[in-house]
Amino acid sequence: MKRISKFLFYFILIFLLASCNSQVNKIGNPNANVESLATGKESPKPYVKDVGNVDVLNTHGGVEGIERMQRFYDDMKSGVVSDLRIVSYTIEGDPIVTDLKYNGESLVVKNDNTRDEYGSGEIRTIKCGHLIEEINPTNTTYIATDCKDLPTGMNQILKLEYNMSQQDLFEIDLNYGEKLENEINTKTGEIKKENGTTEPFQMADNVKQELYKRLVFANYLDDKETFTSCDRPNAIKYNLKVYINGGDREISWKDCDESLYGLKFTKIANYIIAQTEQLQTEKPDVIVQGYVLERKDNTLLIGEELNKMDYEWMKDEIKQMDMNSFIFDFTELEGVPIEDYQPGDKIRATIDGSIRGSKPGRAKVKEIKKIN
Repeated sequence: MKRISKFLFYFILIFLLASCNSQVNKIGNPNANVESLATGKESPKPYVKDVGNVDVLNTHGGVEGIERMQRFYDDMKSGVVSDLRIVSYTIEGDPIVTDLKYNGESLVVKNDNTRDEYGSGEIRTIKCGHLIEEINPTNTTYIATDCKDLPTGMNQILKLEYNMSQQDLFEIDLNYGEKLENEINTKTGEIKKENGTTEPFQMADNVKQELYKRLVFANYLDDKETFTSCDRPNAIKYNLKVYINGGDREISWKDCDESLYGLKFTKIANYIIAQTEQLQTEKPDVIVQGYVLERKDNTLLIGEELNKMDYEWMKDEIKQMDMNSFIFDFTELEGVPIEDYQPGDKIRATIDGSIRGSKPGRAKVKEIKKIN
């Protein structure tokens, strides 16, 4: 029960912080990845008082320096000796430092809790074998595996959440052009063009989910003081206003800004603009992705959006607790050759029609495949 409370706690925390920063969904394309951040540029290293050489800063869902995490993961896959320092803040604002060191063969994880007033006050070093990047439609997690002296042999290093459906409100207003004469506003459902004409526009939910993901990876809630001013004649200006829950966040830049943030947000703006030129599918395919928890009554019980660590602790808990105790969604899939699947298999299924009910929902499968 302690573990369940912890997950509920973090869920509520992320929800509240998104509202205070003033700022899948079951539909969409869950395999649509954010464009590579390998631009040859980096954001400035984060500053944390009394902690030096920080590469990645995780502030309750807002992550600064994610490109360094991705590069470390790529280096490990290539056998390149690397190190990384991650700082994650507790709710009380205390930094927890995680140092990763890869020597070309194995990974050493050092967790330093000495600055956490309510923590163990210890430094613990764990030897692990590998690092995996697990991408789900609404979250991405980096997990150290083959770790000694851990119950599941795994240690969660970093997790990014980008589930648009958990937000009460998510809309955008993009103005762009030499004089900001064009506008795309999903809040009013309109496009205004430089010639003065106005057209209706409704962004599809799967597109909004992908847009939200890209904004989270760009750490859009952070103060972007690192945008580079540029004075190129006829530069395209951008002004992006993001409405999130009860607040908003406004970002302005130009297309000649060659900083990492400038490049990221120009790509995001171009993605938004491109969507106005494409047909927005009103009812895209409903997708279920997750781990098989049980086979019963000719159905597969799926825990949606789980990562490998989530599955390991949930596989036993699910037999003892009501599903409403969990923050995750569950779906029973019908029309599946259940003999082809085992608990622990990760699947992606396209639904025939819609999902009926909840906790668990029930749905007929049109297509299904293993993805692990």
